[in-house]
Formats: sequence, structure tokens, C-alpha cells
Amino acid sequence: MNYTQLYQLLKTQFSPGIATLIPGEERLLIKNESFHSTIADSVGTSIAKQALPDSFNIENHEDNPNEDFTYPVFYPSSSIINNKCIILLHGLNERSWDKYLPWAYQLAQNTGQPVILFPIAYHMNRSPHCWSDPRAMLPFVKQRKQTQSSTSALTVANVALSQRLTDQPERFLLSGYQAAKDILKLTQHIAMGLHPAFEKGSQVNFFTYSIGTFLAQNLLLAHGNDLLAHSKFFFFCGGSAFAEMKGTSKYIMDSVAFDRLIHFYSQELETASQKTGYLDHILHETELGQAFSSMISLDALKRRSQNYFSSFKDRMAVISLSKDQVILPEAIKKTLQGIRLDEWDFDFHYTHEAPFPILSNKLVNKVNEAFDKVFIQASMLFTH
Repeated sequence: MNYTQLYQLLKTQFSPGIATLIPGEERLLIKNESFHSTIADSVGTSIAKQALPDSFNIENHEDNPNEDFTYPVFYPSSSIINNKCIILLHGLNERSWDKYLPWAYQLAQNTGQPVILFPIAYHMNRSPHCWSDPRAMLPFVKQRKQTQSSTSALTVANVALSQRLTDQPERFLLSGYQAAKDILKLTQHIAMGLHPAFEKGSQVNFFTYSIGTFLAQNLLLAHGNDLLAHSKFFFFCGGSAFAEMKGTSKYIMDSVAFDRLIHFYSQELETASQKTGYLDHILHETELGQAFSSMISLDALKRRSQNYFSSFKDRMAVISLSKDQVILPEAIKKTLQGIRLDEWDFDFHYTHEAPFPILSNKLVNKVNEAFDKVFIQASMLFTH
């Protein structure tokens, strides 16, 4: 079954919260596991008083999907006891797993390892459904255009994230910190044999994309020599320092929100942390916070270490795309010094947000081939 066929099948078969058996030559089971974020209160209450529309401020709600949620696991065989798995981390402002279903399927089938689709805080099913409802978001787009008349790339798809980050750019750090702590909790449960699907001592690997790669870089810098000492990392369309990213996109955030983020993290962060206890604690008293500080810019990364990520080179592989306009290959090269980087280009129109577009014309075979090429490369890392 090729990529395009697989996408259509999985999009219709997959249902969050319901176990699904996908037919084919080798049957694949998708189960949804429950998760409770134990640090939701510590990072959530700090920003709950922000004056945002009810649709955007979910921290005050009793039923907060960011705190209690499910994540899908792709099991490549009837046996669900395994000693290796892959966590797949998605991009910024994602609200649906549809794009990633074929990715997880292919990784699971190629490697024989279960693949966990884990949602970053306030993303996917950890965010209100209305954030991905064009009709519900249209009034907020009109309102934001009135208050931010100079902004560009504002759409119904990105208005919720754009407004939240403009009003409080600290959310970027806080949601990333929460997601990182959640992932560490999950990996520790797997390693300790507390997850029902994995043997004690199981190895956890990572396939990461876009901002998911930035999150993985923070995890690697903070815990690559202890909690994640045996993990392997495959980076796809990601790997640059934060200041090198070009985050303005109708699918990610508008120009005002991105400019606000860049200014805050390059000019205001230290001052803000001195005024805010929880920011100061994260940035200066946790390994993850110190890793985040190092990943803000190339200069900050140089101050941390001259070797950057090179000490992890035997456990890493990286693919960038030549026409990526969000996380540029050159920016990734500057950041991942000492790491082998493969820069590829596909013979069809693609974007950072849609590296494998769903086509119905004669180029569909080229998309299918490109998809296979990427995931064969990734699978080789995880099986050797």
C-alpha cells in the first residue's frame, strides 16, 4: 500500500479514543492510552488569570484537555509486549493527527517497534476542538485584524495560537516545559516497566518533526547523558536554534505573534524571569530550562558548549528539505555542528507544513517515493 492510499485509509479508520485494527498484509493495531499531566497545575495556574476570550483560555476550565488526555500507539503485530518503541513528536499549532498517521504506520511496520504519537501541551487533543473550527474562529480573526492591522498570515487556523502567544509569550516556554516533563514521565514509566505494553528497561527512541525537533533538542541537551542515554533521535525538517526559525505561516502563527516571540526571548526573557518566580525556577534551576536558554540562539548554544550536539552524533540522523521556508537547512547546519545532515529536495511542490502533499495528478508516484525514502532512512537508524 503506497503513501497516498495509506493516508486515505488511516484517515477514515482512525478514531481517537477507540482501538482500531487496520487491515492489510500485516495487521496493525492502534490503541489509545490515557495520560495525566502531573505538572499541569504548576505551569497552568500561573497563566490562568490572563484576560483572553473563553475559547482561548482553557487553563481555568474544570475539564481541561491539556491535563487529562489520550495518545495513540501503533502496534505492528498482535504482541503488545515490546522492548523498544518510537515516540513521534509533531509540529507547532497542529490540531489533528491525520498527517502523521501514515508516518507512524510506516515506522511501525518498517521497524517492528510500536510508535507513540504524543501530543505537545495545548496541541492536538490537548486543546479545545473549537480552535480548529473555522466557523468558530472567524470572529476572532476579524477582531484581531482590528487590533493588529499590520499583521500578515493571520488565518482561522492560527488565530488561537497567535492571540495566546501575543498576549503572553511565556506560554511558548511553559507549554514546551510541560510537554518535556510529560515525555520524561512517559519514558520513565516505560523504562521502569510501568507501561502495560513494554518490558522493563525498554529503549525509547524519537522521530521528530519541526517544533517537535526543537523540543527533542531540549530533551537531549538536558538528559541525553542520563534519562535518555540510550535513545536515538531522527530529526526531520527541524534542528535549528529558535532565533533562526521563520515561524510566520498561515498554518502556524501570524507575523505579529512571531515577532513578539522573537523579541521576548531575545530581549526580555531574563527581565521577565526576575519578576516571575516560576519562570526563574524553570530557567535557572532545571536542566530543561537551562537547555531551553541554550537553544534560543546560536550564541547561547556556543556559550553552553563548543561541541554542541556532536557528542550524540552516533545516535542521531537528520534530514532537511531544500525548499523549507520555516526551518531552513542552513540554519540547521549552523546549529547541529558535528552532526551529519542530509539535505534533500523533492521533484514536486512541497512546503515545510506539507512535505508529503496529497495529490491526485501524475506527481503522486513521486510523493509516494519521497515518503518511502524518508521513512526507510529513519527506520535504518532505529533498527541498527
